[in-house]
Amino acid sequence: MQNPHIESTAVTRYPDVTGVLLAGGKSRRMGRDKATMTFDGQSLFERSLGLLQRFFPTIIIAGDRPELAGPGLPAIPDIYPGSALGGLHTGLKAAATDWIFVAPCDMPFPDGRIVEGLLSHRNGYDAVVPRTPEGYEPVFALYHKNCLPQMESMLQQNRFRIYDFYQRINIRFLDPPELPEGWQRSLVNVNTPRDLARIKEEGMTPPVVSIVAKSGTGKTTLLEKLIGELKSRGYRVGAVKHDAHSFSIDHEGKDSWRLTQAGADTMLITSPAKVAMVKRNPQDQEPPLDEAIAAFCGDLDIVLTEGFKRSSMPKIEVHRQERSDQLLCRGQEHDPTLIAVASDRPLHLDVPVYDLNDAAGLCELIIERYLR
Repeated sequence: MQNPHIESTAVTRYPDVTGVLLAGGKSRRMGRDKATMTFDGQSLFERSLGLLQRFFPTIIIAGDRPELAGPGLPAIPDIYPGSALGGLHTGLKAAATDWIFVAPCDMPFPDGRIVEGLLSHRNGYDAVVPRTPEGYEPVFALYHKNCLPQMESMLQQNRFRIYDFYQRINIRFLDPPELPEGWQRSLVNVNTPRDLARIKEEGMTPPVVSIVAKSGTGKTTLLEKLIGELKSRGYRVGAVKHDAHSFSIDHEGKDSWRLTQAGADTMLITSPAKVAMVKRNPQDQEPPLDEAIAAFCGDLDIVLTEGFKRSSMPKIEVHRQERSDQLLCRGQEHDPTLIAVASDRPLHLDVPVYDLNDAAGLCELIIERYLR
């Protein structure tokens, strides 16, 4: 069951280690099966499977997931279902090797460099586990069969805390200084629909920054200035305007309007200077922004949007005191995606505050963060 999207040539083969895909979770917070959700053209299951196939000749699925199994890829039901510790136990119990490397089915960016780092530190230990300021990463880690007695003892007592288990074994932690650059992205898990939306938006190519504000504050004016600044520095810039209502760019009675009214699903107007397109959305469903960016903006360096204030993309908020004392992103809600504010009054915030007319300064911020 080799994933066609993953390069099949092995980096290093470890015949004494079994790769274990943890797939016994219920995906309750997501609301649907995380393993089959797609990201960048692949299911999350395929992404984890492809990584394990690079390193380990034998792979099993820990969990009662016959629909994911295939030739040479068995799915083993958990003896103690319902916890990460139970999944680790299933993998170790079923493996014919002394070591297993476990990976979950909800990591969009699993990194082989972390796998190699964990494997290189296993001598003399029962387990090797990444440890970050956010805590342990027990489901992207390496375990020896020496762990089985302690696991079984805890599971039989209905004790499932990974922290308690780690107190009982000889464990080696890999802390951030020993992890490869970019480990933060690599160890991200997808637990909710918002998590997946945020990751898709953050991973857009080209990068996207949204200009948000309350109506009448001047976001379009700032957007115009930012486009001019970026263009003057040689960047290819796209602009996306969000409209919550239906709109029309072809005027009644014109040929383009007549063709659209006749039922054309896509209508193009071409000229030596520009191309315009009117494309009907199926059943009036607005496509996700990442799909629209991928379809129409692949030749650009950056895209600036107006609106999308509920999205998870990076945001610059425009603020005028006479319009409102409250900010959208630092008012009743604290939006962690806010990167800067453009204001006509000094503000003391946890993000940079620029003068409302300082498009050059904001342009430098965007270049520094997303284009260098």
